[in-house]
Amino acid sequence: MPSISLDEIKALALLDRLDVKFILHDSQLAQIMERVSGNYRVLEINGVRPGRYYTTYFDTPDFAMYRSHHNGLRVRHKVRWRWYIDSEMIFLEVKEKTNRERTVKTRTVLSEPVWHFQALDTAWMPPSLNVDTPSLQPVVWNRFQRMTLADFERQERITIDLALEIGKDGRSVPMPGLSIIEIKQRKFSLNSPMARELHRLQLHPTHVSKYCISMAMFYPELKHNRFKPILRRLKAIYER
Repeated sequence: MPSISLDEIKALALLDRLDVKFILHDSQLAQIMERVSGNYRVLEINGVRPGRYYTTYFDTPDFAMYRSHHNGLRVRHKVRWRWYIDSEMIFLEVKEKTNRERTVKTRTVLSEPVWHFQALDTAWMPPSLNVDTPSLQPVVWNRFQRMTLADFERQERITIDLALEIGKDGRSVPMPGLSIIEIKQRKFSLNSPMARELHRLQLHPTHVSKYCISMAMFYPELKHNRFKPILRRLKAIYER
């Protein structure tokens, strides 16, 4: 695939967008990539593709943000810092799912990872984040490799996450063989080479959150009935 630079892809940030996710096995991904390789450019940073990511998620002591996801609230948030290893950038990010099913991401640059919020400026965070910010604490982490594909003609950005490993403190669960594809568009359209190939393999959109599955697996005392079906599907892929 032809490459695209980090500076070039910034014009396709799509910080306000519609997201559609799919889960599949790496063998299915290989089939798809053979057929769509001529339609996209792939992000390459310092000669590296795919990129490496490390993420830590935060929540309140009573897990208010996790519970908002589990309870299916129309407006919900994730707070995290993400280390974009190959570009040597760390961002503190808030992802908001609006009541119109759009994803809006706001973020600020960090000079280093943070583990508490007491001394941080949080004025940039969206007013809809109705939590006691100083009380936020790290709850789970993940690391993975990501291919990022870009199609400026269709205003489409696609991420493909591979080699996912989730964890809490010193414990971790690797998920070999699992791929998570996320199609990001201003307005979802099946007029997309990637969407057509996923449809051809009879793969359907799936509500999957790396944060939520991590929380369900590492905090079994929390209610997680809503996530049991997706946990079973994921295990069927990475344990096969």
